[in-house]
Amino acid sequence: MTMSHHVLSHLPVLQAALGADCEILRDPQDARFQQRLARWTDIDRKVPAAIVLPRTEDGCLKTVRWALKLSIPFVPKSGGHSPWSTIGTEGIIIDLSLHSDVRVDAGARTATVIGSVLAKEVSVRLAEAGLFTALGNGNSVGAIPYLLGGGGSITNSITGFGSDQILAARVITAKGELIEVTEETHPDLLWAVKGAGQFFGLVTQLTVRAHPLSLLRKQQGLIWVGGFIFPLDRAVEVARVMKQIMDDPQHATAGLMMIIAPPPARIPSLVISARYTGDEAPEVPFKALYDLQPTATTGRELPIQNVSDEREALCAKGDFKRFGIVGLHEFRTDGFVQAIEVWKKLMHECPDAINSTFNLQWDSRPVKTPEKESAMSSHDIRYWQVNIIWHTDEKNRRKVDEYNDECVALMRGPDETRYIDFQNATRTGPIQRRYRGEARLKKLRQLKGEWDPQGVFTRQLLDID
Repeated sequence: MTMSHHVLSHLPVLQAALGADCEILRDPQDARFQQRLARWTDIDRKVPAAIVLPRTEDGCLKTVRWALKLSIPFVPKSGGHSPWSTIGTEGIIIDLSLHSDVRVDAGARTATVIGSVLAKEVSVRLAEAGLFTALGNGNSVGAIPYLLGGGGSITNSITGFGSDQILAARVITAKGELIEVTEETHPDLLWAVKGAGQFFGLVTQLTVRAHPLSLLRKQQGLIWVGGFIFPLDRAVEVARVMKQIMDDPQHATAGLMMIIAPPPARIPSLVISARYTGDEAPEVPFKALYDLQPTATTGRELPIQNVSDEREALCAKGDFKRFGIVGLHEFRTDGFVQAIEVWKKLMHECPDAINSTFNLQWDSRPVKTPEKESAMSSHDIRYWQVNIIWHTDEKNRRKVDEYNDECVALMRGPDETRYIDFQNATRTGPIQRRYRGEARLKKLRQLKGEWDPQGVFTRQLLDID
């Protein structure tokens, strides 16, 4: 009996146990199966034996217990943006799409995010209560996996990282137990969940800290969002000005410096996608950019829950996409200018990669120091290389990745001891770089051995990396 037949033969038992609490898709040719199978990226996308969609936490628990009992491997899926939430015919996807909610406690300034709830819904519900929290730049990103993996945001200097907001979790363990993870019950596991949580169990629920909208622009929950467009041949002067802006903590600026060919004209450009949470007119913090007389400028104030609406195109499912995210201790203007030449070569040799962008992310103010230490270890990082690798021809996979690697090498510089990888976005590079420190790594390995010694939730932290 093949592994696929093994899985399929036992699905009726699962369906009978769950009843209306669960929907099971098992025909890969069915339109609904294909719809649920779609992911943000087609890189390494596999087709499982079945897609199981629990509607309740109890349904999730019973599904995990069923899979553990029969030694059937599984992966969870939330928003579908994770590049590794995929499995072949030997296993199943536990898709949480039908189990989704967010509950806001305005008095306690907390939110409970449940199942597959997406970032947009969380931000809207919080804003209705006069609150916000750290969330990413994609409306359709699953809130829970974002928070578990660290979670950078445009409010880092105000809120800290996404993982810093986590107060408690409900986790289905590798033993098939549903546990409450808090400072009182399992403080070490909570420490690990805050930054490496996807490696320790299926997290069905998180309680997170929320903040008053009055902390944002004009005490109205607003963020100024603007753009400055320059031709690539002005990169040297723009980079020098940007270095001054990025290193100036007097003004709460953040954003991306992008090497891009934006639609519809597809003219290669240097675009500064800027964010500002302060109260002054944008001409104050970005005066030096305005003085350079960009080809075009845009700018307006938006409620924080609407800031990511203009990035819907980046959330489209399909094609070959991935983020290449690494931390930088400094912004090297010479490296950035050289990276432009690498991007040009990429466009010339792989025209199907026209949507790829090389991006430098900055926040002019330090990330807010968390009240407690956690597995997230990048609070001292002010710059991030956040490349979006996006192409349509599978034959170009290796070449596109090689150009991304070349860009990263130029931006990092030669001192490998200072390299930092963002663990939730890439699995390249030694794991020590992702968690930065032997003590932290030792503790994570110890906890992995305690909570998931067989690697039910990936082999990360068990295998030598």
